[in-house]
Amino acid sequence: MKCPECGRELQPDFNYCPECGVEVDRSVQFKQIVDDSFTRLEEVVQGDALLRLESLSSRLESIEAELELFLTSAPQKS
Repeated sequence: MKCPECGRELQPDFNYCPECGVEVDRSVQFKQIVDDSFTRLEEVVQGDALLRLESLSSRLESIEAELELFLTSAPQKS
């Protein structure tokens, strides 16, 4: 959980933030846990999508290189 005032990461049993001293409202803790979970899930999904895009880009470059080689080595029709 993070401090709602300064953003410092807090231990679950902290009642006050050691950085800024604000009292930690435990009713906010559930919302923060859910928000943190969704944030992490979004990061994983975005990371996976980025890896797939990089893989597709690499495959496309390979196909383009093969096509270029094929077109330049194919006999020209007169």
